[in-house]
Amino acid sequence: MTTKALSLLALVPVAILSGCAGNPMRSYDSELKATVTLVKTGQLQQALDGIEKNNTSMFASKKDEKTAAGGKHANGTLDNKDILYFLEKGEILNLQNNYVEGRDTWLQADEYVRTWEDEYKTNPSKLLGDVGSYLVSDRVRRYDGQDYEKVSLSTELTLNHIMLGDFDSARIEMKKTFEREKLIESFREKEYDKLKEEGEKQHISADTKQLSEKGYPMADLDTPDVRNLKNGFQNAFAHYLAGYFFEVTGEYSLAEPGYRNALALQPNSKLINDGLKRVGKRKPGVNESDVLFVIESGFAPAWKSVTIPIPIPTGKSMVVTPLSFPVIKAEDKGFVPPSVNAGGKELPVETLVNIDAMARRLLKDQLPGIMLRTVVRAVAKSVAQDQAQKGGLMLGAIVTIAAVATEQADERAWRTLPERISVARATLPYGKLPVEFQSGKGVYRTEVNIGNRFTVVPIRLTGGAVYMGKQNVVNSSWSGVAESQPVGGAAKVGKRPAKSARPTKAAPVGNQTTTVGQQ
Repeated sequence: MTTKALSLLALVPVAILSGCAGNPMRSYDSELKATVTLVKTGQLQQALDGIEKNNTSMFASKKDEKTAAGGKHANGTLDNKDILYFLEKGEILNLQNNYVEGRDTWLQADEYVRTWEDEYKTNPSKLLGDVGSYLVSDRVRRYDGQDYEKVSLSTELTLNHIMLGDFDSARIEMKKTFEREKLIESFREKEYDKLKEEGEKQHISADTKQLSEKGYPMADLDTPDVRNLKNGFQNAFAHYLAGYFFEVTGEYSLAEPGYRNALALQPNSKLINDGLKRVGKRKPGVNESDVLFVIESGFAPAWKSVTIPIPIPTGKSMVVTPLSFPVIKAEDKGFVPPSVNAGGKELPVETLVNIDAMARRLLKDQLPGIMLRTVVRAVAKSVAQDQAQKGGLMLGAIVTIAAVATEQADERAWRTLPERISVARATLPYGKLPVEFQSGKGVYRTEVNIGNRFTVVPIRLTGGAVYMGKQNVVNSSWSGVAESQPVGGAAKVGKRPAKSARPTKAAPVGNQTTTVGQQ
């Protein structure tokens, strides 16, 4: 193990310079703070420009940059961009109502997740841990997205397809969301067993009580909203959206499982319970629409690095060593309006997803493994540095620099992801309707033109700018399901080319007219 440790650590500086993993000298947190500020102030194009600037290729030419296979680089990335580039860019494009480019950008991010999924299916040992994965810091490993980010990406793609009127793709994405959750669950179970085995082999325990005793904020990971979650990745809104979609398209046998899955995650939800009880019974009139307001607010929490002194076994003695661990910091929490007034109806708003709580639950579940990897790495680095010093000053200096540069907790995260997802639902008449709600900065008033059998109205509250989505839909006379359609059968909906909406500026708090569900 000593020889492997020394070899790997000596190669870390080369890895950093070649871009074969995350750059430990890059501050994603600082970059995304600036992006979030621009989004909050309505400067979406400037936010996009900043993302492009921060992800400029490090290679001198395209010839040097790409391999012969599929335009991918030797490190497996696309155009030298990591998954976060596509996640953040896709979010902002969707806020501009540029759903086509937003969809295409998110689909590129999804390729990274699918690569992770394929690796787990075909070569699970590669992901579950080997010597290299323990000796290289989480910060410089390939970033595949947090578990809740993987599921959120699939959920946001579902919503995007619905906004474009591409219902076939929406159905596929809903199925993929469910399968992705199951795959993550399987991976985490096997990972836990692998980490436990590795700890026993190394005679190292991963008792998080040590962290708490040394000042780590364990209380933040043990709040009621964290304990009430089954895990840190299953998304109640994703399943509710599936239930809603299959219900309004007449596929009632598929709607019920969607609502039931959502209810399993949010058992006290009145909205989900109502949806389940009324499957097949909620039938809007001839000139009415089943309207779902999707209110996304705030920004996902930041992952920070804190240093905690931990006793590390070195030979026959124990040395207290400063080690870095991640913590969750909610910096841009979302405001959720208590209700939405639409056409004179006061609609209660209910939160189905709290990404901040999900992130803390995920960290709580993963902290023993993070601690184990960190301690194993610290022991290996101590041995490697000792061996390197014996090999000469130059080698010793290289390994020491590598150890210091890479030993920080991973702070990478999808920061423009909303912190909370809430919904309101009602049957509303076709036509132009006044809509009003609290934005956190005052009362926001707008008008929406509803002209479809079912309508999804996305609203994004940032603590500053308010963004209203615009749905590209099929003909407004579409009735959702044919008269002869049997219960549980799939309605055939003809697809039409999706329109790419022009980017729009964020609306200030006040009055605005928004066209929703109209061609």
